[in-house]
Amino acid sequence: MNDATLYGPQSDIIPYAAMPTMVKTGLWACDLATETLTWSEGVYDLFGFPRGSVLDRATAAACYTPESRIALECLRMAAIRDKTGFMLDAEIEIDGKRRWVRIVAQVECVDGKAGRLVGSKSDVTHEKRVGLHSGF
Repeated sequence: MNDATLYGPQSDIIPYAAMPTMVKTGLWACDLATETLTWSEGVYDLFGFPRGSVLDRATAAACYTPESRIALECLRMAAIRDKTGFMLDAEIEIDGKRRWVRIVAQVECVDGKAGRLVGSKSDVTHEKRVGLHSGF
């Protein structure tokens, strides 16, 4: 057995190569001066937008439930102000279906000023539904 094989329930073998289709995650960045978003394919898939679409932050923010959008905005503003990062499990609604997304963000600075937010977004819907707790 090599390290490229993972085991699931009932000792099912899950080839490592299959993991990208099972784990919905992606990388993103937001230019703070223009609010322009850059998403990897995984984030487009999470949000249900066609890959490569040109999106602004307002369009993406509209996908979040009101409670999650408020939490996200508060954490985002504090991170930019303090030049730090944050982690948030946020709920989004796409085509009437809700799912949970874990957002991990970090501020990138240029000459001491916040220039971009960068990070990852991962689908944690299953984790939320079964009541699992992350190590965060």
